[in-house]
Amino acid sequence: MRIGLRETVFSVNCFAAAMLALFVSFSLGLERPFWAMATVYITSQPLSGAVRSKAVFRLAGTAVGGIVTVLLVPALVNAPVLLSLALASWVALCQFVSLLDRTPRSYLFMLAGYTAALIGFPSVTHPEAIFDTAVLRVQEIGIGVLCAAFIHAVIWPRSVSQVFGGRVAGVLAEAEAWIADVLAAAPVASTRRERRKLAGDITDLHVTATHIPFDTARIRPTRALLTGMQDRLVLLIPLVSAVEDRWRSLIAAGPLPAPLADAVATVRDWVTTPALPAAPVIATLRIARDAVAADGWRDLLALNLLARLEELVLALAETRTLVAAVADPAGRPPPAVGAVAARPLHRDYGLALLSATATLLTVLGCCLFWIVTGWPEGAVAAMIAAVVCCFFATLDDPVPAQRGFLLWTIASLPLAALYLFAILPAIDGFAMLTLAMAPPLLAMGAVMANPSWYGRMVPMMLGFAGGLALTNSFTVDAASFFNANVAQIIGIAAAMVMTRLIRSIGAGTAIRRLRRAGWRDLATLAERPADPAVAQIAAWRSRMLDRVGLLASRIGEVEDEERDAAAATLRELRMGLSIAQIAPVADHAALRAALARHFRALASGDDVAPPAELLDRIDGAIAAGRTIADPEEQRGQLINLVGLRRNVFPAAPDWHDAKAAA
Repeated sequence: MRIGLRETVFSVNCFAAAMLALFVSFSLGLERPFWAMATVYITSQPLSGAVRSKAVFRLAGTAVGGIVTVLLVPALVNAPVLLSLALASWVALCQFVSLLDRTPRSYLFMLAGYTAALIGFPSVTHPEAIFDTAVLRVQEIGIGVLCAAFIHAVIWPRSVSQVFGGRVAGVLAEAEAWIADVLAAAPVASTRRERRKLAGDITDLHVTATHIPFDTARIRPTRALLTGMQDRLVLLIPLVSAVEDRWRSLIAAGPLPAPLADAVATVRDWVTTPALPAAPVIATLRIARDAVAADGWRDLLALNLLARLEELVLALAETRTLVAAVADPAGRPPPAVGAVAARPLHRDYGLALLSATATLLTVLGCCLFWIVTGWPEGAVAAMIAAVVCCFFATLDDPVPAQRGFLLWTIASLPLAALYLFAILPAIDGFAMLTLAMAPPLLAMGAVMANPSWYGRMVPMMLGFAGGLALTNSFTVDAASFFNANVAQIIGIAAAMVMTRLIRSIGAGTAIRRLRRAGWRDLATLAERPADPAVAQIAAWRSRMLDRVGLLASRIGEVEDEERDAAAATLRELRMGLSIAQIAPVADHAALRAALARHFRALASGDDVAPPAELLDRIDGAIAAGRTIADPEEQRGQLINLVGLRRNVFPAAPDWHDAKAAA
């Protein structure tokens, strides 16, 4: 772990914001100023735009949670079981929606859920004051959020736009290096790692881009520009993957025709020399394409390769233009920027429902324990259980992270006890409090700036702040300290147990769920009655590429036989693009039906190989395509069908015209 200038600045900013939040809360006479201090550290992020983004969503989520609490608690306070069920159901519903969103906006839904638990459960014994309590909690959290956003925006702000521009340039360089490796005369042995990393990086860019509207930079890239650039990057991966497959197949088949080899070399030179224009490269590819007779399988592969290379050059040229525009957003938007369209991501409704169910049962279990025992601190267990379930719901197996949360919460208690019983009673005034709090908060803030330690320092910070429970009138109550922290530990442990019983899945199970979702999409695509809109294909392609990125992040956690899942999903992405471009005519109805049956069987859990009937259907469609009179239509259909054959049956023997042979 390295603590440098950037980490130090982040820690100082967090400490300054926390002390400002405490001072304002004390000055206003708020009931629990320590909530404002803890909120600062939860909200703070290394990028100033991300802080503002999180601040907006946290304020909105907190307000919604407060409103729901005001509506539920007075109405159901005389029915403890119903109130527990209502609050637990609200937390579970918000968690379900949050898991489906998968953008920083999901933070709003998560906060709306567990804020209701944080405010509602402790207020059960004083329902008449629920409105005042909710207003106070929203004020305390709001002060923490605003102080964090203000300090991080004023003191050495780190712009999201600048960081994003650097990351985009890096992703483009990765893509160009991958393309150059693919098109080498002696292809690199394996490009899987590059492919997986690029897919994950593109998804990360999409998430980072959602913070840019909140950035502190005066001139920011427009949403249309960001969307256009991400769409081109998304398009590159299946195109490069298809080019790699065709190119390697042609090289393995023997010496290449000179026009084809020259065309590929021209593209590679252009890729490695970004200053060169794209127009001459496109012209070279079209000349080589027109020279292909398309008589045999190798000719058809060459035709498909040249078509995909042309699409790749156009996509990469537009990507370069858009990346340059992102780096310098002050200029006129390039022509490639079109209408804004959302980039849909993969949604797992089943897993989201499972997570919500685990949260519901965990909170209800804590409430039942609370009601049966009559333990006053039982409310703490219920609200902490809700928080811990929500925090780690996005993980395949949240239990290890929840266990870490428990251990680091316990680790914070001796420090909190030292301050509460030994240091704080000996000081007086806010200035002395600030000096006393500086050593632990500055140290934890600096460590928190390191991503690998962030998940450990958050529970440490929350445990420390909650253990001190700073208020305007300082009191020391050992029994209250002990009971509250035991309840906190019980709540975390309850979340761990219920999550283990209901929610935890391994990386292998997550991979299988992702692939089945892709197969269902492919079956739906094959069954469509007519050509889908361009936007529908773009949305489907975005979901499939997102799945590739999700798979890539799990590859290191599975056995060897499952490590080809990302490559297989990428091949399925290429299948879908070919299926989408097959003309929806009566002659292709049987082919589409066979494709749909195959993918439905895979989605239902049958581990079946593509049937021989499907290969016969594709071969028949290729033979029929060669009889199309219009040259452009013929070429387009052959290109798509050849791509489909290579993707569905990569190991099949070369195609031949059975009728001609007869």
